[in-house]
Order: sequence, then structure tokens, then C-alpha cells
Amino acid sequence: MSEIILVTLPIGNTGDITLRALDALKTGKTFYAEDTRVFKELLNSLGINYQDKFIDSFHDQSVGKIEVILSKIKNGESVYLVSDAGSPMVSDPAYPLLKKLLEEDIVIKTLPGVTAVITALELSALPPHPFHFWGFIARGKGEKKDFFKNLKCTSGTHIFFESPHRIYETIDNFFEVHPDKILVIARELTKTYESVYRLRKADLPSIKEIVMDKGEFVVLFHNDEVRAGVDQEEVAELVRDYLDNGGSTKKLAKVFSKILGSDTKTVYDQLSRSVK
Repeated sequence: MSEIILVTLPIGNTGDITLRALDALKTGKTFYAEDTRVFKELLNSLGINYQDKFIDSFHDQSVGKIEVILSKIKNGESVYLVSDAGSPMVSDPAYPLLKKLLEEDIVIKTLPGVTAVITALELSALPPHPFHFWGFIARGKGEKKDFFKNLKCTSGTHIFFESPHRIYETIDNFFEVHPDKILVIARELTKTYESVYRLRKADLPSIKEIVMDKGEFVVLFHNDEVRAGVDQEEVAELVRDYLDNGGSTKKLAKVFSKILGSDTKTVYDQLSRSVK
């Protein structure tokens, strides 16, 4: 059968390897890994001889290998895809490959295992339903603040990854937008120095003493049920900009009245107050 098998590996503690994944690592012959060196180190730690296996890399710059992998599968090989840790689908470039394989009617299988997302959700003790996973978020300060602002209208627990050299800035950006919320930081999950921090804005002055900026981070926070709406300050700023550049309050009121289903005079009065 032509198939690809996704193998989820431990995120830190090798004791979390599943029996099915362990059997696949022992018996499988063709592997594509995010980093071949890291994968071979794992095999060594598990006592698995890989001398007779084909092991090649597959990462963000490996799009050109998709056709090679497809050819191997069509020739009857079972191909195993792994990442350095966790699922090859969550934060690694499995999706473009799987999308292509689906188009070619290739069977996709998975050997699931531990995931940082669910582990962090459990340790956070935040409400689990619903939860939203965002992967790695934008790097720029402005983009991060926009990201946090946009989530104000989305209820549930929000989960994302962050790197150690950006964690302090991200914490600061978060509390600029959500000063009254709790931010949960899960660090080095399943490893020796696993830590979970529950932070408030008051912790910012001593944040570098509380949170160590080393290792891998999963960040979480929760929004209670929210009602979709608009940021009145942002709307007022846009209105002021429009009027400062020659726009008419009366014309603007007509546009808003159509959108809101209100009479023009009521909207005109509201706009006049908001831009004073």
C-alpha cells in the first residue's frame, strides 16, 4: 500500500515514546526528519540501530523533495515523517507535503503521541473548551499587539509558541493589551526543569527574576465569553483622520447609518461627540 506515516516523538522525555512509535522506529526503513542529527541521536538513545535505514531531512527549505517522496511512495515504499519533537504537523512543514499527497490519493496515517499544546493546556488549569492554537506568532512588536487586540473578540483559551529570546517582549506586549488577565507560561515541558508560571501585570518589574529565558515556551491565556464589537477609540481615531483630510461629517454619518441601520441624525450626533 502507498502510504506516509506521521510519527509523533517525545517533546523532551524519551520515556514518553509510544509503543507504536517505537515499533515504527525499529522496523521502518525510509525516514524524513526535520533534523537528521537530532533524529539519529534519539535513535541512539533508544538503542535503535539505523545503519540500514534511509534517513534524509525534510524542513522549510525542502519543498523540492516533495516529488521525490511522492515517487518513493508510489514505488511501494512506506515513508515515515518525523520532527525533532512532537508532531510533524503542528509546527513543522508537513502540511505542504500532505496536501500534495492527498491530491495523489496517497494514504496518510499517524502514530500519535504527546504534544506540547495539550500538555501545556493541562498544566495551565485554564478552561479547555474551546481552545485555539496559533503556532508561532508574529515577531514584530506592532504585529504582536495587533494579534492580542484581535483576540479580544474571540472567547476561549489561546495557545501559542514563543522563543526564549522574545519571551520577555511578548509578555510585555500582552499586558499592554490585556492588563487585567493572567498569562500562563509553560517552559521545558516534560523535561527536568519543567516550569509553569502564572503571571499578572504586577509581576512585570521582576519578570526576569521569575521567568528564565532559556528553553522552549508555550504561552496561554483565556478570554471569557465575549461579544463581537468595535474598539471605539480606534473608530474615533479613523474618523478624526478622515475629517482632518477634508472629509465631511455629514457624508460619514450617512455611510455609518447604512452600516448600523440607524438614522443619519443619530449617527451624526454620535460622530460629532466622538471627535471633539
